[in-house]
Amino acid sequence: MAKLKWLFGKNSDLYPANMPSGMWFWVARRVTGIILALYLFAHLYVLSGLWVGQDKWSDSMELMTSDLFVFLDFLLLGAVIVHTMTGLAVVLFDAGIGVRSYKKVYWVLSIIGAVLLIGAGYAAWYIISGS
Repeated sequence: MAKLKWLFGKNSDLYPANMPSGMWFWVARRVTGIILALYLFAHLYVLSGLWVGQDKWSDSMELMTSDLFVFLDFLLLGAVIVHTMTGLAVVLFDAGIGVRSYKKVYWVLSIIGAVLLIGAGYAAWYIISGS
């Protein structure tokens, strides 16, 4: 581990406190992209239960409506919003919009994403609880 100190030590660019804000958004985009790709395979696996029969499908749906999976769906929604907001930043920067003030663009998109997540969470809670 001592040999990697130059790579991950406090004076390294890869030390979390030394990363610029744009790097955090780059990491968030990559991590959420992997999460969404893994979810796609899990989703296809669950849908394959339709081919097996009604019993397997009913068992899968009973599991998917548990509190744990509702919470995981909320986290998935958060991953979708983060991935969307960081993707929007990439599109804006590629178009030459906000390149000089990228920190402001990231903060505005982060606030929009947080508002979307809170609103979607409230709407989902309203739909799930039925009140």
